[in-house]
Amino acid sequence: MVANKAEVHVEKADLIERLKSEMGYSEDEAAKVVDAMMESITESLSKGDKINLPGIGTMAVVERTSRKGEEQPAGKDIKFSPGKRLKDALTSLDFITKGLE
Repeated sequence: MVANKAEVHVEKADLIERLKSEMGYSEDEAAKVVDAMMESITESLSKGDKINLPGIGTMAVVERTSRKGEEQPAGKDIKFSPGKRLKDALTSLDFITKGLE
């Protein structure tokens, strides 16, 4: 994980390490799994498919209209709707971190 002040970023290498430690995969096997998942998600979204990861959320490509005063032209965006498990996890984190502010 890469930490930058208050931000922590999970990177591809972190996912590979997690698969190695939890599933007993070799470095090469874990990298292939992560690559296949990323390729599958990218391919599905590029075809306009909706992706549902139970507990995590749903991703879908949506049309974005140009708004007056915006420099971005109309196009496509990815909309992410968090699932219940993720919402619950974020809510409990919010409760924990409120006292740190």
